[in-house]
Amino acid sequence: MRHAQRGFTLVELMVAMVIGTIIILGAGQLFLTTFQTFQNVDKISRKQENLVFIAQRVTREIRQNGPGRFTLECESEQVQEKDQCTCTVADTDEGNQPLVSFRKDLASDAMASQCEEPVRDLGEPVESNDALYRVALPIENNGESLIFHVAHRAAVLDIENAGNGGNDGNNNGNNGNNGNNGNNGNNGNNGNGNGGNANAGGRGNPNN
Repeated sequence: MRHAQRGFTLVELMVAMVIGTIIILGAGQLFLTTFQTFQNVDKISRKQENLVFIAQRVTREIRQNGPGRFTLECESEQVQEKDQCTCTVADTDEGNQPLVSFRKDLASDAMASQCEEPVRDLGEPVESNDALYRVALPIENNGESLIFHVAHRAAVLDIENAGNGGNDGNNNGNNGNNGNNGNNGNNGNNGNGNGGNANAGGRGNPNN
């Protein structure tokens, strides 16, 4: 008497393996995409943190005392056996102590030509405005600079006071001219009054 065999056939096993492989590949792709997204979010978060920190310190310093305290320098260095362009913001009041460092986003072929930047002040004067300063940070993609402007409060007040002083001088000059015109008018009225009195006197003495 023959007994029927129980189990999976070869075709069923191959189909199951194909389905399992597809599921594993899909899960792996999803994991890889999630990991890359996490890395990009972490990279953007670090950029934002650096930008907010630098902007707050530089903005407060320029508003109160003007530029010259913080400097920026970019140079190429080896990080994990790879060339990387690193920019450093330093505090000159603390002996050029590094305040914060961030990576300048450059392609490998542009590293040598676009990375190196000599030391420069964060806060360059804006033409035609003595109170406004331009701050550029190479923190964007492809090494592009993020630019914002900061006003020095004391310089703004000096400009306003100088303008008000000129206006006050013009107003005083106008007031002086108005006073002179008023005096001339009064003198004219006095002259007319004296003439009228003389005429009245002449009429009162017909014998004269």
